[in-house]
Amino acid sequence: MKLKKLALIGMVVMATMSACGNKGTGNGTDTKTTVEGETTAELKKPSEYGSVELGDYKGIEIPNIDTTASDEIVEAQINNELLQDPDKVEVTDRPIQEGDTVNIDYVGTKDGVAFEGGTDTGYDLVIGSNSFIDGFESGLIGHSIGEDVKLDLTFPEDYGKEDLAGAAVVFDVKINSISVSTPASLTDEWVSRHTNGGQTTVDEYKASIKEFIEEQMKKSAKQQDQYNALHAVIEASTFKLNDEAIDYEYNNIFEPIQSIIEQYSMTLEQYASAYGISEEEMKNQIKEQAENKVKLKLVVNEIFKKEKMSLKDEDYQAMIDISGANVKKEDLIEQYGQEIVDDDVKTYKVINFILDNAKRSDVTLNINGETEGAAEESTAQSEETTVAESEPVSEESETTAQ
Repeated sequence: MKLKKLALIGMVVMATMSACGNKGTGNGTDTKTTVEGETTAELKKPSEYGSVELGDYKGIEIPNIDTTASDEIVEAQINNELLQDPDKVEVTDRPIQEGDTVNIDYVGTKDGVAFEGGTDTGYDLVIGSNSFIDGFESGLIGHSIGEDVKLDLTFPEDYGKEDLAGAAVVFDVKINSISVSTPASLTDEWVSRHTNGGQTTVDEYKASIKEFIEEQMKKSAKQQDQYNALHAVIEASTFKLNDEAIDYEYNNIFEPIQSIIEQYSMTLEQYASAYGISEEEMKNQIKEQAENKVKLKLVVNEIFKKEKMSLKDEDYQAMIDISGANVKKEDLIEQYGQEIVDDDVKTYKVINFILDNAKRSDVTLNINGETEGAAEESTAQSEETTVAESEPVSEESETTAQ
């Protein structure tokens, strides 16, 4: 069920930029890439996706979603922050060792000229982290505070910047300080340092972490609401789907997967295996997602028409705001085309219309979409099954021992 849920949530247009990720050829056609990785003739976007007989879409019931961050969740987040920002103890009586954090200034030059990205001051480098090219970190071991160290190094042949790939360079490094990291404790002093004075007490910090987590949970709950609302409408409706539309959407979903497969010289079987499923299961999931995308488009268009909706400037702006993108409507249309942007804005408007007219049921789910205690009940049932299945083995063991 979770895989289906993620597939449908993925179709909910939460961000224009993500939905507009593929502009296509601009003439309504795309190159079709089959699941076997073969490229066939161009696949034209069908003019009709099929038909839908809408079920109820006003007054549908959706569950409440608890967005309260428990003490356990807050504590787990704080523990993670403590691990990421340990206390540092200055070392002044010995040279640099593996595992030390050294604060350095450095300038990198190629043929006597400083190259882009090769200069910094006050940089904290953990020796042994392999953050820099080979020889940089190991070249500092044994040196002390205040020393100026010259490192003659060579960038890897496969380095990302072509002008530096395989190039011989020189780094002039000044060692400012040496420190060792120790596990941090949650104290007022640590809070003040960690937040740069944003909070100064443990209580303030805990409250801010709780507020941050709950804000993220509310955003997630919004997506859950969208899924629950759309799922209810789709389940209540009857469809006749155009096979060409399913093929077209299948191709759109598979295209980025194919790009990854080609980039890493993988097979689809290997790619699917990385997600713990077989190649056939992945194909079936992609097909199901394609069918759901066709259903979504039919539902959105039918409700939009039935409710006599139209797109206004504020609808485009609402879509841009939710995406977090710093762009204008005209920029999106120029980059992705009027049809794609209009489809996204229309979808977002219809989804919100369904939500505005929905009712809350008596059911409350957690942020994972489970009823309270469901996970514990599932675990208990699993344990009971395991015990029951193990009994014959125990009997056999007793017989053998005798």
